[in-house]
Amino acid sequence: MARILITHGIPAEGFSLLEGHEIIMPEPLAAYTMEELAELIADADAVVAGGKLPGEVIRRGVKLRIIANYGAGYDGVDVAAAAACGVLVTNIPDTVTRDTAELAIALMLAVSRRVGEMNLRLRHEAPEGLFGMGRHMGASLRGQTLGILGCGRIGRCTARMAAAFGMRVIGYSRSGADASVCEPVDLPHLLREADVVSLHCPLTAETRGLMNAAAFWQMKPGAILINTARGAVVDTPALVDALRSGRLRGAGLDVYPDEPHIPPELLTFDNVVCTPHTGTNTAQTRREMAEACSRQILDALAGRRPDNIVNGI
Repeated sequence: MARILITHGIPAEGFSLLEGHEIIMPEPLAAYTMEELAELIADADAVVAGGKLPGEVIRRGVKLRIIANYGAGYDGVDVAAAAACGVLVTNIPDTVTRDTAELAIALMLAVSRRVGEMNLRLRHEAPEGLFGMGRHMGASLRGQTLGILGCGRIGRCTARMAAAFGMRVIGYSRSGADASVCEPVDLPHLLREADVVSLHCPLTAETRGLMNAAAFWQMKPGAILINTARGAVVDTPALVDALRSGRLRGAGLDVYPDEPHIPPELLTFDNVVCTPHTGTNTAQTRREMAEACSRQILDALAGRRPDNIVNGI
């Protein structure tokens, strides 16, 4: 029987595949502290990582065989430290693709059609000033140009959904965009042409702060920014300046640099729709994510090579 440490109180139904093994997990919606993780990991054979897992914690896992990252992005896990310890790190990109793309489209609609703004204003203003044809008009997605920045699984899925809404889709990716789902362009071209820029790139040294003041200045006046990738890809002060100046028409944000804290300036804009990192937060997908991590762990425990190893071991 293996001991499996789950860092966060994840909905447990999907872990039924691990029946017969000892599962250590905090209460629902809770998370272990770094001090608790450092103590508990010493006896763990496997970890399901739902957040940050630094090298100093990983190195205490003397029995550890695998860290199954509960999501596509694994920037919170010190993959180099894990590799040095001979510990596999995996992620589950396929499971989270469609739901994250759906949320990106939902945020586009909420900002472009002014759904978020009208919802807020109806709660605080006299409705007589809000009802009426020709008042407070939004913009249809149909006919707008969507720029996909990061054309991996989620970016491609978002592109296909956007095309169904009648959007023209252009895309930029360091490894090249798939011409079957979007028109490949370079980054300056994408920023100049897109009415909506949707971020789907991983957080790396190269992409940290990629959307900075210079990038916002290159964007088409009146464009919208959507971020369901990682908060630190965006320079928040620069985003606030672009919104305040009117350079951007609005933004839809699901991720932030210092979660769970949201920069308070962003909450002052009616044309900014914020969600609390809910890209994959549906009951169906949470179960599937747990099942995918469970299968990776069972493979590693049985000496088989699991899917989606990200640290090259």
